[in-house]
Amino acid sequence: MTDQIVTWVETLLTLPAFYPVLALLVILDSLLPLIPSEAVLTLAGSWSGARGVPHLFTVIQIAVAAAMIGDNLCYFLGTRLIGFVERVPDDSARGRAVSWVRLNIRRRAGTTIIVARFIPWARWFMTIMLGSVRYPWRWFFLYDTIGVFIWATQATLIGYLGGRMFSDYPLIGMAVGITLGTLVGLVIQRAQEHVYRKQAENQQ
Repeated sequence: MTDQIVTWVETLLTLPAFYPVLALLVILDSLLPLIPSEAVLTLAGSWSGARGVPHLFTVIQIAVAAAMIGDNLCYFLGTRLIGFVERVPDDSARGRAVSWVRLNIRRRAGTTIIVARFIPWARWFMTIMLGSVRYPWRWFFLYDTIGVFIWATQATLIGYLGGRMFSDYPLIGMAVGITLGTLVGLVIQRAQEHVYRKQAENQQ
């Protein structure tokens, strides 16, 4: 059974259509984060590390370009989607993401744009909010590009590391990569909160 899964996944990742499908998934994730595209990047990275396919740097390049397209589309749709954001219940997981975005944008928008790339719903709400309040696009484009590059590179390379470590067992490598990627996102979020808390204490 495991061998069949490995063969099936490897067949999908070596199809010529994989790269355009990857681009489409990343764009859709930026517009509506129902399927976390970082998991797909980690999967591709782990198979690249274990089997040599798909091509590692091509995956990163496509992910960066697609995420930038998706984020900027979402930014320009901000005024049309802000009504949905305002109706999100405060006590839901999405509501907490909205609160996180509102709090951190007021503190430091540039850092928040970069960090939010690692928090699926937070990055979506943040992009919509910034578009709706006409946050300067040139600054959004700059910070978002930085965040997208870091996000795509770390998600793919973490998968690659897992694949290399468990090259004989690519499914384990994939699981390790996805777990590490999730932990990295949580660490980045916690580190930002710690820095802001220290800054607030020093200002008192």
